[in-house]
Amino acid sequence: MMDVNINPKRQVSQVGDMVSTENDHLYVIVKDEDERAFPYHLVCLRTFTVIQSYDELPTDDELEEDIGETISAVFSHHDANITLNER
Repeated sequence: MMDVNINPKRQVSQVGDMVSTENDHLYVIVKDEDERAFPYHLVCLRTFTVIQSYDELPTDDELEEDIGETISAVFSHHDANITLNER
């Protein structure tokens, strides 16, 4: 079980922003400081896999295309609290 408490905002604006979809999937934007060509990565928090890499912060349209779902909200990591519980 996972509890997520966050305050929504409208579009990705910084590294660490989390993206929620209409089907309740959660993704995060991370940056690999050592990567020069495509340092920004969209990571699925369900599978902890990189979905896509970008040369700059992606737009919401780019994210929706890569995720294959409509974004329902974007959240700042500064306002988020994620707790993972064992089943």
